Amino acid sequence: MNILHVIGSLDQRSGGPLRLVTDMSAMAMTLGLRSEILGCGPIRIEDNPLPSEQIHSLPLAGGTSFVYSPIVRNWCRANLRRFDGVILHGLWSATNWTLSRKCIAAGIPYIVFPHGMLDIWSVRGQGWLKWFKKALYWRLRERQVVSGSRAVFFTMQRELDNARKTFHLPEIHPLIVTPYGISPQIDNSQAKPSIRVDQGSERKIALFLGRVHPKKRPDILIKSWAGADVPRDWRLVIAGPGEPEYLAKLANLVRQFGIDDAVQFVGPVSGADKRYLFHRALWFLLPSEQENFGIAVLEAVSSGCALAISDQVYLADELPNGTDVLPVRLEAWIRFMHERMTDGTWRDETVKRVREHIGDKFSAERIGKQWVDQISKVINNQL
Repeated sequence: MNILHVIGSLDQRSGGPLRLVTDMSAMAMTLGLRSEILGCGPIRIEDNPLPSEQIHSLPLAGGTSFVYSPIVRNWCRANLRRFDGVILHGLWSATNWTLSRKCIAAGIPYIVFPHGMLDIWSVRGQGWLKWFKKALYWRLRERQVVSGSRAVFFTMQRELDNARKTFHLPEIHPLIVTPYGISPQIDNSQAKPSIRVDQGSERKIALFLGRVHPKKRPDILIKSWAGADVPRDWRLVIAGPGEPEYLAKLANLVRQFGIDDAVQFVGPVSGADKRYLFHRALWFLLPSEQENFGIAVLEAVSSGCALAISDQVYLADELPNGTDVLPVRLEAWIRFMHERMTDGTWRDETVKRVREHIGDKFSAERIGKQWVDQISKVINNQL
């Protein structure tokens, strides 16, 4: 069976879904399910596990996913019938609209995988103008994309439940929960990172790694760090891409609190640099207002990081009792940093507890088999 994955960006800095697609596709190939990926813009995938000929890049007019491009239509005309099925990753995309119409015309089944784009925060939590635009686009096109699919995939049950509260989903199709998988712990001994995050081996690191975006609330970490009066042998490292204006705003916040020596921004990271940060950090911190899954959380677990995440990271639903799952409130994060973060015994206990609880459940092998089984049954109309 040959599957085409359609995703908005082929730049790994765009977020977790691209990593999911490449890693799960590589695992699926060992189980007889071949995949190719179609996306937009330049290909930037470090440690890409797929052969280069299985990844196709398309330039889109206008540089935005909402702009229609005849290039997509022409690519479909030349290539689409090579595939037994298609998975459309994400929503609100002219590319997905074109692919869905071409799939229906050719009799090729397709699956919609929203990756949180039907979540309450994604639809209604970014102001009335974006809510109005998405409500209009849903009525004009996106409802038809979802209705024409053979199934809709969600990463967590909470994501599925919340999606039902935004728009009316077609109950005639199966709505399937298929989570991301966790890769085996990476051997960091041969890594040669290009960055260093401390001036000496004694500095203890707490890490935020992901898109530096207001939704993920890195500002709470900065304010909490200052409010908790974290010892000077600790450092907060903020890693990931972000808009220059927002990064400048955060840097100014650091200066206002007088904690310049305690906070370091390292920008986008991947490959050896990313592995280095995960293995160097004692804690992974994510006070996000919404994460439909939280793939970086799994990466942190596999690297031996302790977790402190918000209750709006949906993977929190799978963590054992006693894990530091906090509300998105400043006082809760100040209390955590003051009482829990610097407690080495507590850290060791929570690392062990979390890894024992979710390590096998979200293993790449287990999720890979589930991934292949669910895709195959949907495409073969066996559900």
